[in-house]
Formats: sequence, structure tokens, C-alpha cells
Amino acid sequence: MIRSLWLWCRGRIDGAGEGVSTFGYTAGTLAVPVAFLVASIVEAVALHLLVPWQWLRVVLLVLTAASLVAGACWFAARAVHPHLVTAEKLTLRSGRDTILVVDRNRIVRAVPTRRFDHTTAGIHDDRFYLPGPDGTVIDIDFDAPVYVGNGARVGSPRPATVTGVSLHVDAPRDLCARLSMRD
Repeated sequence: MIRSLWLWCRGRIDGAGEGVSTFGYTAGTLAVPVAFLVASIVEAVALHLLVPWQWLRVVLLVLTAASLVAGACWFAARAVHPHLVTAEKLTLRSGRDTILVVDRNRIVRAVPTRRFDHTTAGIHDDRFYLPGPDGTVIDIDFDAPVYVGNGARVGSPRPATVTGVSLHVDAPRDLCARLSMRD
């Protein structure tokens, strides 16, 4: 996680390079971490004023700082690990986890479609949902079922196969255009 924070501070993207298109999925998600930061600062000041024992103030300040670093690492992991498209593969990621790698020849359709029915990652009716804060914005269908790994991280108790993916990206039309291009 610290590596993600380091990459984020340096303005680097994991996996970016020659022949690789990156598609982020963090637009509109910074409000909650910023609110958490403000609340943590207010909490630290209040605890400093209200707690009479110096040792407890120090412990609580260290815990607050650690939680802020953990939150920054979580957001940085999402920011520096975007979805990747190369001439051969589509790689879908969620933070540091690679959820799905599929050969681009297996993709039969990629269209912008806004869905609000699923707001957490999971597999429903043979479709994998990887939503943002307000659902999904693109549907990708495959010619045959594709293996999705990482079990519990994708809302399934075990790895499964899916016939399509609905996901949130910051630029759905650009991703659809890139997937429809044949290199």
C-alpha cells in the first residue's frame, strides 16, 4: 500500500507505458476521504483539549495519523492502478487487485450503459459488476464465459465465470472506442 502512495505522490501510474491505455475510475470519490481528513483533524484537536493524560493524547494522535495514512494509501491504490487496455488484453483492477484479464478478441460488445441497480462489486446473473459510487457506466460482453478470480473480493465466495462485465470508468466513451479499435 505504501508503494501506491509513493507512486501517487510522484504522479506515476502503475502499468502505464508504450501501447497501454489507462482508464481511471476514481472521479467523484475524493469527497469522502477529504471529509474523513477534516473530521480526523477536528477529532485530534478535540481530543488534545479534552483528554487530561498526555500519554493517552499521544496514543490517540498516533492512531489518528495511522488511520489517515491508511486512508490515503487506499485512495492512492485506486488512483494509481487504473484499468488497462493493450492491443491484446483488457485488465480490470480494483485498487491493487487485478480482478479480470481477458483477451480483447473475446469482447463482442462494449457500450456505454448507465445502471444504478448494483453499487457494490459482485456477480449477479452471470454478469460481474464493478461499480463506482453511483453504479456502472459501461457494459462489456464476451463471446463465451470468462473466469473472474479473487473470490471474496468480487462479492463471490469462490472464483466464478461471467458472460459480461458492467463497470464504472471516468471516460466510458473513450474506453468503448478503445475496445472497438483493432490494433
